[in-house]
Amino acid sequence: MDILEFEGKTYEEAVKKAATELNADIKDLDIEVKEVDTKGILGLLGSKKVRIVARLHSKAEEEKPAEALEQTPEEYGKKFLLDIANFLGVRLEVKVSKSNERILFVLDTDDEETLVGREGEVLEGLQHLVRLAIAKKYKENLKLLLDVNDFREKRKKTIIVMAKKLADKARRSRKPIKTKPLNPYERRIIHTLFKSTRGISTSSEGDGHTKRVIISPSGSGNVRS
Repeated sequence: MDILEFEGKTYEEAVKKAATELNADIKDLDIEVKEVDTKGILGLLGSKKVRIVARLHSKAEEEKPAEALEQTPEEYGKKFLLDIANFLGVRLEVKVSKSNERILFVLDTDDEETLVGREGEVLEGLQHLVRLAIAKKYKENLKLLLDVNDFREKRKKTIIVMAKKLADKARRSRKPIKTKPLNPYERRIIHTLFKSTRGISTSSEGDGHTKRVIISPSGSGNVRS
């Protein structure tokens, strides 16, 4: 089978195109990431395009002894993170668990700034990198979340304070107020915060990984993450 090239805004989109074109299940494909056309932290945050090459497994390959038992996605992700830390010269401990079908990687380090960034931009890039690596190896779109030194809980409190101030401003001015660009986790915090609040609605604006949240006093907006 010839090797074919596919492109998408995300790894998952490119793989789905390959499966459709080759009329096969994703698990029956050999996939290699050839290019990630991106900008930003770690070369991944704010990615625009992922290019892959794919082909069907050959019969001989299907008859080879299975190697999938050597590592679970959780074990692979942990090793991947430790390898990155070793490359960066950063001390790192990783604890892995699962909650609501989501893999949680809890990282402990003395060098938080290197792995988190000023407002979590490095952490988001690192999470995207691990997710892409796991998806490539296991051909699964697994949900996962990374946290470093409980940064996300501290960030959540900051986002909530900011959102409440903007909501008060929107009420006083009777005009929608936009946040700065936020990642999906941060946008979800705001949408959840105002989900049952009378007179305030939220929606998202923009394309790609980061979008702005519009906090409106009208109560007529549609929530979109």
